[in-house]
Amino acid sequence: MARLLRFPGGIREWYNDLSVGEKGLVSMCLGMIGGTAYGTYVRRYQFKTAQSDFLVATMYTVPEEKKKAFETAWSDAARLAQRQPGYEWTKTYKSLDWEDSPFHYVSFRMWNEESSFSRMLKFDTTWKELQKRMAEVCTQTSTTYRVVVDDSVRRIIE
Repeated sequence: MARLLRFPGGIREWYNDLSVGEKGLVSMCLGMIGGTAYGTYVRRYQFKTAQSDFLVATMYTVPEEKKKAFETAWSDAARLAQRQPGYEWTKTYKSLDWEDSPFHYVSFRMWNEESSFSRMLKFDTTWKELQKRMAEVCTQTSTTYRVVVDDSVRRIIE
């Protein structure tokens, strides 16, 4: 135990014997080690709390007589999207005032990044087939959005 207590004193004596340049080098090394540890901590935190970045909003106009066919085709497309890498969530809303609404359904689908959505859009043959089925029963327009400000409750708590 006494030997262990002498260790910090030995380090102090060693450090006092160093020149100013050597002390600066030791300080730089300690700063590099501390910065590496802190940077690793911050990076791991960012991976742990990944944030979605790419929102696709799609508006559907459906004739009254094709409502059931649309809902079947949409469900198939939603199940396919759920199995894609980068998919986060989907929320779809149905118009309460069917006759006076400019569109009948609006769907919001969140992807972790644009490349995940583009991969499905360009290379998935099943998706292309489902889009053909959707085109037969409705007209759709899609718009994409990126997160600019996030003032959600989760962020306020942190």
